[in-house]
Amino acid sequence: CPSNLGTGLRAGVHMKLPMLSKDPRFSKILENLRLQKRGTGGVDTAAVGGVFDISNLDRLGKSEVELVQVVVDGVNYLTECEKRLQRGQDIKVPPPPASGRR
Repeated sequence: CPSNLGTGLRAGVHMKLPMLSKDPRFSKILENLRLQKRGTGGVDTAAVGGVFDISNLDRLGKSEVELVQVVVDGVNYLTECEKRLQRGQDIKVPPPPASGRR
């Protein structure tokens, strides 16, 4: 698959995000965190029950450690957003990466 070019590393986790996935900012949050979503059945599958496969968007120009750290940091942010929404609190779209590299 062309999206797997580079280090060959795709670090992904399955996350249940029923509240966040309904928020109109969800896609922008993922973009700014350099993450992508797909259904748990793989590419081009729909999420079922608010469960998504979340993984690193970038494959080129970063080390394996950097790519995994992007996923770890992003998953922590998404988890906090989901918890905040469940408590009725607002969430923020994180700024895009400062380096300007995508």
